[in-house]
Amino acid sequence: MRGTVPAGPADVGITDLLDRTQQVFCAWDGAGRLLWCNEAIEHSLGFSRSVLIGARIDDLLHPDDLDALVVAPGDDRSGIRTRLTAGDESWRTFEWRLRHDSRRGIVFAAAHDVTDALAAEAEARALDARLREVVAHSPSAIFVQDLEGRPLLANEQWTRLQQSAADLTEAVHLAGTNTEPAIRDVRVVTPEGPRDYMISTFALRRDDGSVFAACGIASDITDRKRAALGLLERERILDTVLKTSPDIISLMDRDGKIHQVSSAEEAILGHPQESPEGRDLFPLVHPDDFDEVASAFIRMVTGSVSTLHLRYRMRHAEGHWVTVDSRGQAVVDEHGSFLGAVVVSRDVSDRLASEEKLQNLRQSAEQASKAKSDFLSRMSHELRTPLNSILGFSQLLQMDDLPMQQADAVEHILRAGRHLLDLIDEVLDIARIESGHLELSIVPVDLLELVRDAVNLTRPMAERTEVGVRVAIDPSAGLGVLADRQRLLQVLLNLISNAVKYNRPGGSVEISAEPRPDGTVRVSVADTGRGIRPEDMDRVFEPFDRLGAEQSGVEGTGVGLSLSRHLVEQMNGALTVESVPEVGSTFSAELPAAVIDPGLSSSGGRRVDPRTGGPAFRVLLVEENLTSLELVERVLARRPGVVVLAAMHGRLGLDLAREHRPDLILVDLHLPDMPGAVLLERLGEDETTAGIPVAVLSAEPPAHQVRRLLGRGVAGHVAKPIDVRALLSLVDAVRAASGR
Repeated sequence: MRGTVPAGPADVGITDLLDRTQQVFCAWDGAGRLLWCNEAIEHSLGFSRSVLIGARIDDLLHPDDLDALVVAPGDDRSGIRTRLTAGDESWRTFEWRLRHDSRRGIVFAAAHDVTDALAAEAEARALDARLREVVAHSPSAIFVQDLEGRPLLANEQWTRLQQSAADLTEAVHLAGTNTEPAIRDVRVVTPEGPRDYMISTFALRRDDGSVFAACGIASDITDRKRAALGLLERERILDTVLKTSPDIISLMDRDGKIHQVSSAEEAILGHPQESPEGRDLFPLVHPDDFDEVASAFIRMVTGSVSTLHLRYRMRHAEGHWVTVDSRGQAVVDEHGSFLGAVVVSRDVSDRLASEEKLQNLRQSAEQASKAKSDFLSRMSHELRTPLNSILGFSQLLQMDDLPMQQADAVEHILRAGRHLLDLIDEVLDIARIESGHLELSIVPVDLLELVRDAVNLTRPMAERTEVGVRVAIDPSAGLGVLADRQRLLQVLLNLISNAVKYNRPGGSVEISAEPRPDGTVRVSVADTGRGIRPEDMDRVFEPFDRLGAEQSGVEGTGVGLSLSRHLVEQMNGALTVESVPEVGSTFSAELPAAVIDPGLSSSGGRRVDPRTGGPAFRVLLVEENLTSLELVERVLARRPGVVVLAAMHGRLGLDLAREHRPDLILVDLHLPDMPGAVLLERLGEDETTAGIPVAVLSAEPPAHQVRRLLGRGVAGHVAKPIDVRALLSLVDAVRAASGR
């Protein structure tokens, strides 16, 4: 070529050689018209040489590159890049070397088509940029160094870690000398605390397999390791639970197959602890219980229920049946799909047997309790009936004008009879409490009013012994307690009478009350008596133990304090005692506080002055005991104009009531031919007797029965032994109401 354009035969060999190269060769004149080009330009641009020869080079250049191929005469330039249009309307980039032959006025050019190379370089740069972006934002620490240990690439995470762990860099350096990748765990102490990293190291190789660098990737596995340890711990706990649980714990899959079962299965059902996987639970279920168990499991599988609670029988390995209580919980995934179930089964065979035995014992106890209750009721009646005559006729004698000696004898009879009555009442009350048959009516009770009633009832005793009784309760405090009024009055009477009886002549008794922070009210009875020795304090509430007072001449049964404590406890309270020998004793009852309406009185009842004279007032007495009948007749004979009709059987009493239509009917609840309650019902159902006032006489009716009778219109109740004044007061009240 040497500055000429091949044109003749001598140049044919050079032309063939240039056509066979991949490099573009061409020449253009001073006007920029192509004079010659080889085949390589055809392959690059897609134009034939017939089109290119004679064309201006500027027509092929990109508008931005028009001045790039301008070269001064005699100049030689290289490294020039321009874009030429191609036949597919794309632009191809060429890198030129130009030489201007000034003698001939021709520019000779040689060029390489670098379009594909530039594209590859651009793609490589983009890939490198993306790679660096990934490395920079990777949560893992990434580091690359050459074989001399010089860093080639490191992200921020690696730089931060490297400050805390020199082992990381050393691990990467060793990777360059190893032919296989390596993985190791490294503990790194960071400012946030110790962290666990898994570092993966490997060598980077060229295409020929030679190592040119080493790479390390460190991933934080602290949470994963903690989770793995937690999972391992849970597995150990589960394994421990399955080994130690006294219940059968079955882990079941979605098909009802046992995946894992606790060791208790062998102890309860006798099945050896072999591999439980795939074993079916249902064949062990009793045929009579199978449908219920299967349907419950199906409901849990279908999502109808998430839990189950069943009692069914399972077959023991020896053939007998074991009753179990099973509770199941469905296991579901995050979408609520059923994965399986955990079923805990407890052997209740022994418990059921014990419950059956206990039920039999309970029934026997209830029968014994009923028999005891019946016995108490009958015994109360049998004991009170003779006392009724003793006390009743003694009261009648006391009302007569007797000589002094006989009057004293009657007083002794009355005192002994009342003492015996008190003893019977207290013993029967204790028996009722112990058997659970004591009926209480817990209502708000005005404490001050009740204390005043108790003081008034014990005042004659206090006056005889010259003991002063003082009530130290603020009337404005409005203190109230939740209690049975009659029973609480009984307790206060016991405490006050004891404080008076066991006091010293001229001593004092003080009754006080105060609210407590725990929502109770404490009512205390303090005396100035001889007190109780410390060694005797444990015996204070023992029944029939009078602590040596038997020799003192003071009357008592030794049951009152024991009964009082039982009564207070039945009313959800407590009775305690404090005492100092030769100084005195204080008995305190603490009961739940109650709000009292100052406009209401809990005493109830009204007295009517007895009337004398007037029309005859007929009383029908239905009483089985002849002595009691005679007593009532003798008592009512003290009221002028009162006529008594008597019947010892219920049916006769009903007939007499229909025939004579008396003004008042007195009915004993214990009759030989029918219960008194039945007679009351028949009197109320009969039109001829329905409007007649009826009162009840009874030795010992249950409190709830008395309340029920009074609620049904019964005019009143007189307990046996009969209090003569109470009976006369009842008759006077009914007589006054009738206008006779």
